[in-house]
Amino acid sequence: MAMRVVRVALTGMGGIGSRVAVALLERRVRFSQRFGVDVRLVGACGSASGIVREGGLTVADLADRGTWEPGMVGTALLDRADPDVVIDAGPNDYETGGPGLDHLEWATLRGVHAIMVSKSALALHGERLLAAARDSGSRVHASGASSAALPAVDFLRTNLAGAVITRVEAALTGTSSFVLDEVVRSGSTLDAAIAEATARGIAEPDPAFDLDGRDTAAKLVVIAGMALGVWLPLDGIRRESVRSVTDEQVLAWRDAGAKAALVGVLDRTAAGYEASVEVRAYGPGHPYAAARGSTKALMVTAEGFGEYTLVSGASTPEATVAAVLKDVEHLLAEL
Repeated sequence: MAMRVVRVALTGMGGIGSRVAVALLERRVRFSQRFGVDVRLVGACGSASGIVREGGLTVADLADRGTWEPGMVGTALLDRADPDVVIDAGPNDYETGGPGLDHLEWATLRGVHAIMVSKSALALHGERLLAAARDSGSRVHASGASSAALPAVDFLRTNLAGAVITRVEAALTGTSSFVLDEVVRSGSTLDAAIAEATARGIAEPDPAFDLDGRDTAAKLVVIAGMALGVWLPLDGIRRESVRSVTDEQVLAWRDAGAKAALVGVLDRTAAGYEASVEVRAYGPGHPYAAARGSTKALMVTAEGFGEYTLVSGASTPEATVAAVLKDVEHLLAEL
């Protein structure tokens, strides 16, 4: 009997997308052995050109951008490739939802499954998009768009299925965690810590989105929506900035041996969930206090289960790629 073919199209061939594409090709044997399917990357595009191969792309196809068709991007590529799964790793746009909005709308209206690395479409329009996915039978995974290597959505949705989640605190942005750690524990200046984070590839060239809590807020929206079914308005989340931390706070935290972090907070109230992004410090007895550098954390309180702290999750491109591959495996298991 012929092996079932699963056709994948990848939109967004920047640093992360290119790595995901190669990793998918490298895992084809594993996918066939574990799930009994032939996973083919049949289409890929950047912002200006794309390529579709019915029999599946090769590493050479991905490398030779000169053979790609100009204008074969976005939904034009998806129409041509006719995939079973869309992986979107394109840029974010927090005004419109970015190109990921068009790609996720295309998928959810057709019952095509989606794995999101970009997060702005879900952060701004997640409730509508997930409703469309339910109606069409499309499955949407978003580890790369929420907390990458930290399994926040998986843990809340699977391990605590059916639980009443009363509180979530999550350090979701490696840049902020690293910068605060350098300032509090190593005595670095804020500017020097930001420069070091950029040099190590932890921070973006413009780290303001991370440091000012906007990235954490967007990820918190995706986690609450994907894991708890609660879609929060992104612009309604109160935010603190790493850059608002005072010298007095730094000295007090250092004297106490505390771990400082910028965290997204969800509190369950009688009216629903309230969300905020805050700079918090954790004393030496807290499970997160021993974490160093850009390490992320998820701290959860659930009725009947108690309190959990997950400390893990590298802030590297490789970690994001690993999160996408995890989503692929989850999707194949579901199918």
